[in-house]
Amino acid sequence: MILGIWLFFIVAHLFGDAGAPSRPLTYGDYGILTAMVVSLIGLGLALKWVRFGAALTLVAVAFEALLNWKVLLLPPGLIPITAGLFVASSFLPRSPSTDVIGPAMRRESSL
Repeated sequence: MILGIWLFFIVAHLFGDAGAPSRPLTYGDYGILTAMVVSLIGLGLALKWVRFGAALTLVAVAFEALLNWKVLLLPPGLIPITAGLFVASSFLPRSPSTDVIGPAMRRESSL
């Protein structure tokens, strides 16, 4: 959901008429934009590689916070919260496979 909303805003900003900045962008602005894109890529990667994607996201958010602490507020604060949940879920024990026919039933049926 987060990736879809941000993708919509990025595409709308790039192709819309209101894409002009209100002031010249500084190096800090470019750093924040780059870190935001990296954090979103990290969330995307976390869907496949949980710990790596979450770690990439948290590092990017930490870099953003060094440049401007307000990125930790809501709604942009949902990105580090989501990455933290990915990290937490990676440490949960995995549930056993839910086989319809257990190993004991397979042995009996092969007899």
